[in-house]
Amino acid sequence: MADKIIVLDFGSQYNQLIARRIREFGVYSELHPGDMTLAEIVAMQDVKGIIFSGGPNSVYEKDAPKCDPAIFTSGLPILGICYGMQMTHFMNGGNVTPSDKKEYGRTEITVDTTSPLFAGLPEKQIVWMSHGDQVSTLAEGFHSIASSDTCPYAASANDEKKIYTLQFHPEVRNSEYGLDMLRNF
Repeated sequence: MADKIIVLDFGSQYNQLIARRIREFGVYSELHPGDMTLAEIVAMQDVKGIIFSGGPNSVYEKDAPKCDPAIFTSGLPILGICYGMQMTHFMNGGNVTPSDKKEYGRTEITVDTTSPLFAGLPEKQIVWMSHGDQVSTLAEGFHSIASSDTCPYAASANDEKKIYTLQFHPEVRNSEYGLDMLRNF
């Protein structure tokens, strides 16, 4: 059986695009509902990583979608994109708040080039931001690996747990090195 990446759907308009980008690297990917349990994921066999998509909700809303908390302790590499980043931090003790300045469009970020996610990439790059909320306090065990002028946590990592989060959208072509980031994941 081929290695696979599971994309959990939290309502992003880019869900299909995320799955397609992974397939373009020759890796099998499947799109599933965001409430898929860890047991269901493990039963699929050969799952090598999980991607949390973006979405239109605010994680602090009462009925905002959330993943199975057990996923965070599964040992599987995780990449949280936009809402997926916010959900990861919110569910693990971090804080998410409305942004002082909503970001939509091309934004320059500065990345930590020592992070595996940004290996071989330039320190300054343009990415596609689309968010009204942002992480204001990182969850325990995470550190910032990218920032912009208005977003101090444009990306974060918990290297020990292999959990990486991006406030921006690497799957869209407007993110200069987004496909490289997905490949590095």
